[in-house]
Amino acid sequence: MTDIFNSILILLVVVFWIFIIRKFILNRYAPVKTVKAKVADKYKKDVASKYYGTFRQERYIVVFDTKDKKLSFYVSEFSYNNYKVNQKGTLKYKGMKIISFH
Repeated sequence: MTDIFNSILILLVVVFWIFIIRKFILNRYAPVKTVKAKVADKYKKDVASKYYGTFRQERYIVVFDTKDKKLSFYVSEFSYNNYKVNQKGTLKYKGMKIISFH
């Protein structure tokens, strides 16, 4: 019984690391894309540690509407304050990172 449990645990860890490495590689080697976009929404998301009282952090998210799809990006607090809902412009991004929006 413990052999099955250990095998499943090892498999889960390997799948987790493959997912992380794949995401890193896809973001690092993604092509730079440029699209016309509009800021559809922006919001703050509280992230708390699963251990009580260890840390609390806000994540800033900006959502863009493009011709084909919606794109969401995590941004810094400073950058977040510069985006205005319904603002239109040209979005340049690579993977999950905004390069510019003007």
